[in-house]
This record gives sequence, C-alpha cells and structure tokens, in this order.
Amino acid sequence: MNIERLLKDAAAAETREVTRESLPPLTLPAARRRPAGRRLVPVAAVAAVLTVITVVAVTVALRGALRGPDALGAHEGPPYFLATHRKGGVGVFDSWTGRMIADIRPRTGHYSALTLSADRRTAFLADEVGHCRTRIDKVTLRGDGTVAHRTTLPGGFGTIVDEMAATADGSRVALVFNNLAGCSGDDVAVVDSPSGATRAWRLLPPSADSPGFVQSPAWAVDGRTLFLASEDPEETPGNDIGIDLRALDTRTAGTDLGHARVVLKSVADLSSLRLSPDGLTVTAVKEDTDDDGTFKSVAVVELPVPIGDGSRRAPVRELASMTARQIAPAAPTDFRTTLDATGRHLLVSSRRDRAVFRLDDGRFHRLPDLHRTDLGLIAW
Repeated sequence: MNIERLLKDAAAAETREVTRESLPPLTLPAARRRPAGRRLVPVAAVAAVLTVITVVAVTVALRGALRGPDALGAHEGPPYFLATHRKGGVGVFDSWTGRMIADIRPRTGHYSALTLSADRRTAFLADEVGHCRTRIDKVTLRGDGTVAHRTTLPGGFGTIVDEMAATADGSRVALVFNNLAGCSGDDVAVVDSPSGATRAWRLLPPSADSPGFVQSPAWAVDGRTLFLASEDPEETPGNDIGIDLRALDTRTAGTDLGHARVVLKSVADLSSLRLSPDGLTVTAVKEDTDDDGTFKSVAVVELPVPIGDGSRRAPVRELASMTARQIAPAAPTDFRTTLDATGRHLLVSSRRDRAVFRLDDGRFHRLPDLHRTDLGLIAW
C-alpha cells in the first residue's frame, strides 16, 4: 500500500470540502481610540535626545572657554566672597559670576581687614577711622549674601588691625595688630561679639622662647584655642628655617604670647591656616614668588599636627596648585589668596587685572571678566 499516495488523496479531499460558502462570516472588532498620552511618547523621546545633544554641545564649547579640566556645578563651593575695594568699602560678590551682591560702606574711614565665619553668616570688618584708631563692625549676612544687619562693636583699639579670624559661629573674633606704623598697643586681641568684652596679649622682646611677631590667626573648632604662625626664635641670618605654629588657650590667665605652646616647628612660610575638625591636620596656602614678588605658583598644602611634642618638623603634602601659566594673561603681581573654612576651596585675586580665580578640590576655574573697581583683601 502506498502510504504517501493515501495521505495526498486525504488532504485533497479535505481541501475540496472547504468552500467559500462553508466559511463563517468574518467579524472585525470595533476600532478603539488610542490614549493621547501614547502618541506623545515618541515626541518626548525626541525632545530628550535633542536636549542631551544640546547640553553636550554647550559643555564642550564652555570647557575651552573656562580654562580648566572640568566645569564645576553652579552651586559647588562657597556661594559668595568678600573683598575690600578702592572706595574703602567691602563688597559681597557672587563667587561664580562675580556679580556684586552688596556694597558695605564704612560709616567713617575705610575697611583695612576682614574675616568671615565658617557658616558665612557673620562678617567682621576693621574700620580704620583715623591714625592708630580702629573700630570693628559686625555684619550679619543672609544666605544669598545680602546684608541683614550691621552694628559696631563697643570700644575701639589704638592701633591698626592687620589680620582677623572669626570662630565658626561668629561669636568671637581674633585680631592681630600692626604696631610698626607708629602705633603702639597690644599684639593680639579676642573680642566677644555679643558683649564686646575683650582680652588682649602682647609679645615680649624676642628671645629663644618668645617670637618677634605673630600672623595668620586661625581658630580650632572649640572656639577656645587660637592658632598663630610666629617667627621661629631659633632662626638665624642665612638659615631660613621657617615659622612655628603656636596654640594659645584664650580662656586661661596671662597676657604673654610667649606662653602659647609650639605645635608645629620650622614649617614653610604658610598663610590662611585652616584646622581640621578633629585638630589632627592643618591646611594652608603656600605661595611661591620671585624675589620681586612675581607670582610663580600657589599651592594648597596639608600638614599633620603632632600630638604632644611639636618640636619635630612636619612633612608638607601638596593637595593642589595653581601656576602663573594658568592665570595668564593676568599679570602675576599684586595678588591675594585665601582658603575657605574647609580648606578645599582656594580663591586668588589679581588686583591689577581685576581677575579672580578659584581652585576647588584641585579643579581650576576663572570667573568671567569683571568690570568693577579694584579688589584688595579677600575672604570667603
């Protein structure tokens, strides 16, 4: 029996039996309206793609204009900084656009020193009202940098304020005086800002135990210990050892700065000292200039603070640096540098060219060209 032939005949018979009349009528389901939201999906996808392309194009274009590796976020780092200007006042400037937010004019005289608390809500300004006469203004700032309130602390000082440092909450301010311009008086003072109560200290004649000067005041987190950079008493002509870092307990009795203990000995000539919250390290600015003061580079460095004996020389670790080539074509002369309270953000101002630069965790950024009065001292 031919199985294959039988299968073909059976298939042919079944096919002949299926006629047009034998098929059931075709019924199509009613058309349903598609929700409007589904039609927008392709449009939204196209818009998203176009947005990404636009952002990438703008980023690439700006990256070359900002002179640096990567552009930072619009709100990264301190939102504003303070600077003295030619008219004797202090301006509050947006730290990304350079726009002046507020202009604080002295009631009399001119502002010769300034500092800002770590929370950026309290500024202290030294108003030089006459020869060897200074008063301290306290300015309360809002979160956007505008001025909420200004008052003058009680009393005054019969000398010139050279440097200032505020505690993190702005409750106390330390003053370092300049008595080399025909003035005489204390060398360091601490003022309680709510009451105006003042304590002062003086330097003894230079000796093996007493420094000849102090500078770069910086507060510990406790708001009690004040750190000061001082001349190394062991330094001899031709032997440039460096400076010492001393810690002064401002709550103990005594008015002699020689009692401030040495915590770091013979370190490089540093400025803008910032203590870490745990007190184990100090971040500072190290400037490298030619003999005539021409800017070569500026670096953010970190040093460990020894526990106990501070007689050993501490190693210096560089965290980030900015060179004269980066700030070109700004003239590398007459510039100012300062760190913020965290030590992560460096601000550099070239007074001659009215140019401002910042270094944020090692990333370089130049503010847009600013058509404003010359800037002097800076703080943020």
